[in-house]
Amino acid sequence: LQNVMLKIGAKAGTSGKIFGSINSLQIAEAIKAQYNFDIDRKKIIVDGESIKEVGVYSAKVNLHKEIKLDVKFEVIAE
Repeated sequence: LQNVMLKIGAKAGTSGKIFGSINSLQIAEAIKAQYNFDIDRKKIIVDGESIKEVGVYSAKVNLHKEIKLDVKFEVIAE
């Protein structure tokens, strides 16, 4: 998961702002749908504040006490 780019679709306006925001639940669902890994959404920490625009972001995933990784994801307009 460390070297992959997740794609998360969201409804967006013409300016690139999305309706609502992307949170750890959508990231966990995207990991499950695209790579068939079950990760508890409570173990996913989104960097910065809430994500409200299309673009590339990263999140920290705590798989185990000693295993942490960064997952990059792209929010795309649907």
